[in-house]
Parts: sequence; C-alpha cells; structure tokens
Amino acid sequence: MSAQAKSDTSTSSGVTMTWLMEDAIEPGADVSLAKMTIDPAIISEAHHHPDCTEAIHVLSGTILQRRGEAWIELAAGDTLLIPAGVVHQTRNLGSQTAVMMIAYSSGLRVYRT
Repeated sequence: MSAQAKSDTSTSSGVTMTWLMEDAIEPGADVSLAKMTIDPAIISEAHHHPDCTEAIHVLSGTILQRRGEAWIELAAGDTLLIPAGVVHQTRNLGSQTAVMMIAYSSGLRVYRT
C-alpha cells in the first residue's frame, strides 16, 4: 500500500491536518509531514512540541504565525521554523482557506497545550 493510501486526516474547529508521513504510516520514518488547512478567521490552539522542531511552509493564503511572543505574517512561498518547545499557533488572515505544508523533526510528535 502506498503512503498516500495510509494518510490520516483530522479536523478540529476549522483546522484540518492530513498526515502524509510519520512513524504510524512508515515505521521508523523519524520525520512527520502534514498538509494543514485553516479556514478564514480561524486561529489554531496554542501548543508546543518539546521533542521536535516544526517547519511551516505556506502554499496558499496569508497567515499570522505566533512563534513564542512574536506574531509573524506569512504569505504563499514563505517558510518559518519553530524551535522545539516554543509555543506557537496559526491564524488565517485571509478570506480564503490557507494551506500549509508542515514538517517535524520527529516521526511521533509530542503535542502539549
């Protein structure tokens, strides 16, 4: 079975994560890759990952990305690194669904609010 066939999607309050690669899809992958969509005017829950870094690449739309205490505006083509342990969250600034590719330095992420 292909990795695409094994992908898993979860949706919560206007935020959808489609997991394309992680240890649950490919044992021992040691990385995670997800496509994230966030509906207009939605802000994701503040959280952090104590065990891995997270790279956010905006494919379409405009977002405001919290990284620690700073809020950084990102548009299509922009990429931002979130260091391990840093609180972050995403807000869609546009009138269209924002789409991002998210990569993590771990195949099994710890998620803490």
